[in-house]
Amino acid sequence: MGLLTGAALSRIGVTTGQLPVLLVLFEEDGLTQAELARAVGIEQPTMALTLRRMERDGLVTRTRDASDARRSHVKLTAAAKRKKNAVLRIRDEIDAQVMSSFSPAERKTLRKLAVRLVTQLGELK
Repeated sequence: MGLLTGAALSRIGVTTGQLPVLLVLFEEDGLTQAELARAVGIEQPTMALTLRRMERDGLVTRTRDASDARRSHVKLTAAAKRKKNAVLRIRDEIDAQVMSSFSPAERKTLRKLAVRLVTQLGELK
C-alpha cells in the first residue's frame, strides 16, 4: 500500500494491518479469532496482537462464547461502524490504484484466476 493510502487510513484512526480485519467484519460481524485469522490469511498469534491493538483503539470488542469459554467473538464497536464508509472508500482507492495498469480483459482474467486460487487454497486445509 502506498504512502497516501496509509495516511488516509491514519486520518480515520485505522492502520494498514487492521484494514483486512475490518473488511471481513464489515461483511460478517461476530467471528471468532480463529475464523478471522483464516479469513485474513494470517497466523493466530498475529491475529491476537492485531485484535489487542484494535481493542485498544476502540474498533472491536471481544466477548466469550457462552458454550465454549476458550473462544471469543469479535464484534465491531459503534466507532468502527461509523468508519465503514470511509474505510470502504479507501479500499476502493487501493483497488483502483492496483488495477490501473491492467486492461479490462486483463482485470477479468485476473479476477477469474484469483477466484480459482482462493478456491484451491481453501481445499488444501
